[in-house]
Amino acid sequence: MVQQCILLLIACSYALAQPAKTPIAVVADTGPNADYAQSLVEQALQKSGRYILVERERLEEVLKEVSLQQSGVTNQERAVEIGHHLNVQQLVFMQTHRTGLDHQLTAKVIDVATNAVLQVETQSLGPQGRDIKPAAAALAHRLIARASLLRSVEMVRIAAGQFTMGSTDGLPDERPAHAVRVDAFQIDRYEISRIAFEDWLVQQGRKPEADLSDPNLPATGVSWSDASAFCAARGARLPTEAEWEYAARGSTQRTYPWGDAMPSPERARFQERAPVGADHPLLGSTPEGVHHMAGNVAEWVQDWWDPTYYAQSAPSNPQGPATGSYRVVRGGSWNHAADELRASARAYHNPLRGAGFIGFRCASDIETPRR
Repeated sequence: MVQQCILLLIACSYALAQPAKTPIAVVADTGPNADYAQSLVEQALQKSGRYILVERERLEEVLKEVSLQQSGVTNQERAVEIGHHLNVQQLVFMQTHRTGLDHQLTAKVIDVATNAVLQVETQSLGPQGRDIKPAAAALAHRLIARASLLRSVEMVRIAAGQFTMGSTDGLPDERPAHAVRVDAFQIDRYEISRIAFEDWLVQQGRKPEADLSDPNLPATGVSWSDASAFCAARGARLPTEAEWEYAARGSTQRTYPWGDAMPSPERARFQERAPVGADHPLLGSTPEGVHHMAGNVAEWVQDWWDPTYYAQSAPSNPQGPATGSYRVVRGGSWNHAADELRASARAYHNPLRGAGFIGFRCASDIETPRR
């Protein structure tokens, strides 16, 4: 019978605009196969490119400092104490245990600040408890696939301001160019990832388990209705068309999110999709640090589509037409020409159906402090 415990200590301090690898340490309790299971998990996490293993000497110093015997590592309060000493934000307990005739390998992700359980993953070891290698590999794969979900969602504050929406040089639906005032709001720094949307579908009871293939690519094939519901579940919403264009162009009327220079592979993805998140930065973000507003995937916004709406658009915080048959899509995508990545360019799609080139990000209001 395999009876061992493994503790992964995962740090989540990330530089805002830099690729971030998570420092981790793996500690195994004494017992049959504990060292073997530890080495398998370490190898898998190290090869993923998402983690930097914390030196074992440092971990041993902390264990000694808090006077903690390894037999007590699995105590949640004491583990949180270790997390504080190591200056990490998340811990992942991994342990093997017997359930009936089966042996299980379980991972429990703990938030150090709140002591809350963020995630639980379980993998069968079979009735003899001998399948350590494939079980450790499968469980490590799920941890790696969901690594981005352990980070807090980053939103960027966009200050209130005025800009000229539309373009005199663009297509007819971009005219007339008109002045628009937008209140301050927040918008996601990155597009919603596939794993984030997949996990939401599981939480909604619409899928038995998440599809973990290509977890960090942007979510696509998502209807407008599902994108809107996803944001609402987060206490957010889809950005309005005016908010989206203002975030992409700013008050200086940039042609593209980064400025007026033509798109290039270093600035935007318009020939292939790219993963989203701090591990995969591009040079083409806005000055405020909003990524992939040109290329990668086009993005749903709140508004109904009307090619003539700009002629009667409200001058302040326009919400789009009251009704319509299609919803607006912004930003161009990986399969669009460079010219379609302009920040003022507009497109539309059936809100009941997703597409392989359409994704989304969320936005939210910023409350004005009461005086």
